[in-house]
Amino acid sequence: MSTKSLAAVLFVVGLVIGFGIGYGVMVATQPASAPVQGVSIIAAGSLGYAFNDIAQNWTKLYPNVPISPGGGTFMGSVKAAEQISVLHEKYDVFASAASDVIPMVLAPNYTNWMVVFATNEISILYATNSTAPVNLNGTVMQVSQINESNWFMFVTAHNVTVGVSNGSTDPAGFQAIQAMKLAGIYLVQHDNAAYNAWFHGYLGYPVNDTNAIFQAIWWHKYKTGHLMPVGIEASMDAMIKTGKPYFGISYRSLAKSYGLGFVKLPWQVNLGSTNITAINYYAQVNSSGAPIGLSGTSAEASSPAGPIFYAVTIPFTAPDKTLAIDYLALLLGPIGHQVLVNTYFDPLPVPYAVPLTSNATIPSVLEPFTEPLPSYLQSGPGYIAIMGSQS
Repeated sequence: MSTKSLAAVLFVVGLVIGFGIGYGVMVATQPASAPVQGVSIIAAGSLGYAFNDIAQNWTKLYPNVPISPGGGTFMGSVKAAEQISVLHEKYDVFASAASDVIPMVLAPNYTNWMVVFATNEISILYATNSTAPVNLNGTVMQVSQINESNWFMFVTAHNVTVGVSNGSTDPAGFQAIQAMKLAGIYLVQHDNAAYNAWFHGYLGYPVNDTNAIFQAIWWHKYKTGHLMPVGIEASMDAMIKTGKPYFGISYRSLAKSYGLGFVKLPWQVNLGSTNITAINYYAQVNSSGAPIGLSGTSAEASSPAGPIFYAVTIPFTAPDKTLAIDYLALLLGPIGHQVLVNTYFDPLPVPYAVPLTSNATIPSVLEPFTEPLPSYLQSGPGYIAIMGSQS
């Protein structure tokens, strides 16, 4: 066990002991001046299911301290950040599905640090019990017959509707574009015959056109009304379950949240690997070229793709920073780690504490749970993956 991991375990043991005997060991006891409103959270929609579980654990630890109903207010990460930076709403905790939203939207005026705590994967989402027909060049199959070998045909078939997030409000939107561009590169290299038989032989794209998947979804389906942008990734659930030939391209964790099936994509496609090899591979593409708004902001559209990093912070305007720190200790500790695993996230073994300005001070209570960014994330494509191109 690493020194950081051991420190975190010992810290939590101390909390539990302190809670049991009733004296003030950091976050273990009921804060004496807890306000009636309790702790308030605003976060990415994909965190809704996990944060609801976190809220249930919070209520067990702090039965007299309220928490946001349902675990928080959930929407696209960019839109959620703008509730703080543009509308000046006050929340104790902000969590994003893209770590770069925090330095690009909230720093330095609304926060000066963040903790990167988990990753996710882009997957193909579908209803496991759907018998809706999908016509694959004369062969009729059912939605539920999609798999790791044929998924690219299912999502680009003419009669199929695909749901994606709007990249201007939700990182899942531009991350889905990046993943499908990477899929074209991967399939041309690893499944060339099947790829060209479908995209060249049936759909009429040039041979070895690595942009064919992206073009088929974000342009052909957009023009024919078979691309369904949503404001929040969680909104795909109802669409996918209509019984029609619908699929979603979004986070794997949504499959757990809404009882959907998912196709696991290779690491070269799913944006879920965080090592330097994966970071350099993902950086081949960006999200530019989609219809207006769907690629994200101009900065996001032109930025190289990178791993999906979830991050959390406490805004300067938080009504109760003490409760916010208590919440982060729960999220980043063993309880939160297990909740994230159970809800199809990949929590980092030790989350990264990231100062965003030279005078940033990350709460000392969180030190046992965190470590600095590794060196490969402090410059080049790794740094951009965490911080965004404008940082």
